[in-house]
Amino acid sequence: MLFGSLKHFLPASQPVMARPSYARELVTASTFPIAVAMLEAGVIGVLAKKTFHVSEFELATIMAAPIYANLTSFMWAMLARGRRKVPIIGALQASVLLFLIVISFLPTVRPGPSMLVAAVVLSRCALAGVVTLRSTVWRQNYPEACRAQITGRFTVLVSLAIALGPLIGFFIQDLSPDSFRWLYRVVAVIAAVGVVSFSRIRLRGEKHLLKYERRPTAKPQPHGEPGHVYAFEPDSKPRKPHTIWTILREDHNYRWYMVWQFVGGMANLVGNFALISLIIELTADIEYEYAVSILLTTTIPMAVAMLTVPAWARYLDRIHITRFRTRQGLFWIVAQFGYWLVGLTGIVGLFALPRVVDGASRGGGMLAWNLGHNDFADRRMVPLYMGIHVTLTGVRGFLAPYLAVTLLYGWTPTAIPGLNLPAFAGIGVHVFLVTTVLALIAEVGFIRLSNTVEREDTDADA
Repeated sequence: MLFGSLKHFLPASQPVMARPSYARELVTASTFPIAVAMLEAGVIGVLAKKTFHVSEFELATIMAAPIYANLTSFMWAMLARGRRKVPIIGALQASVLLFLIVISFLPTVRPGPSMLVAAVVLSRCALAGVVTLRSTVWRQNYPEACRAQITGRFTVLVSLAIALGPLIGFFIQDLSPDSFRWLYRVVAVIAAVGVVSFSRIRLRGEKHLLKYERRPTAKPQPHGEPGHVYAFEPDSKPRKPHTIWTILREDHNYRWYMVWQFVGGMANLVGNFALISLIIELTADIEYEYAVSILLTTTIPMAVAMLTVPAWARYLDRIHITRFRTRQGLFWIVAQFGYWLVGLTGIVGLFALPRVVDGASRGGGMLAWNLGHNDFADRRMVPLYMGIHVTLTGVRGFLAPYLAVTLLYGWTPTAIPGLNLPAFAGIGVHVFLVTTVLALIAEVGFIRLSNTVEREDTDADA
């Protein structure tokens, strides 16, 4: 059974035309994600707090970086317009490895912590560019009939690397406090193999693609099926383009989907960032504190997410995304409420239980985040609908960690021009009651929206 599953990952199991690209990207997916894992919030956040002793504000910035870096996606898309994609992706991947090496040489005293924050933020922006531009490679090189299966295999490998890589590395960190320096350098060397492999990928139809992209009049125009290269019709009559605001104004179902996604996503992010901070605090000075921290913040939820993706995928294929969110939202509620109950006990090991529930939710979230907008947008508008979702994700990702640490720890007396804020002690673990309520509000919203969508579909069929 195991051999049969592994066989599907071999290049020989892929369509003939996809094999050269797949074989090279398989090497990348097996090596480069190890570098990504070392920059995950639950990994670099532990290192930043326990070794570099960053402030709460700096820790919040580090935890927010992976999400608000999404705001740079449009910048990378514009930068790569009319230019070869693979070399740009390779350069961005190489810059990530450079930042890993920089981190390995940073002093753990000032200005080291501030430089660490800057390195993490810049590296996550570069990774956002990789994700944005890599979609072009997948679209051009992999047939539509098997594209989801191929990218799903890459996703499994990435999840495996993020779940296990840091756990092994930071177990060693527990044995030697300064071992993160050679750990990050070794990871950079291993990941470099994947960067070199990816740089050898040939983008099919690239010449034709660049010809279209370089035409100043090329605009995404509506047509029933996608064009043979992108969705550009340079010779068609110009039309007034849709914007974020026109879509949100005209598509009321998608507008409400974004509203409830924002509320539910905020609950999830605030809870996750607060939990990371709390685990870092509770594991201080215990045996194998780095390994235990990584296990709870990253390994458990990512491993469970990887195992549950196939089941969520089969379910998502059968129903509308709004109904899917009502089911996934139940996991959000249980996880956040579980964090509150465990937080009251102060027993750090018990956090493993709600982390399993959170991991199951992530398995569905990984699919819903990437595919959910397709249930609202037709082919001509898919990029813009996704752009709206990515932008709003970046906004809540920027706000959530600062809100999390503020609710958790409060603030000292602060003077703002024209206003003196008294000290606020924070609400501690009761932050998870706040996130539970937010998750409940989102659940009710998704249920109502799902009923509306189903009613409209029934009326349309009638």
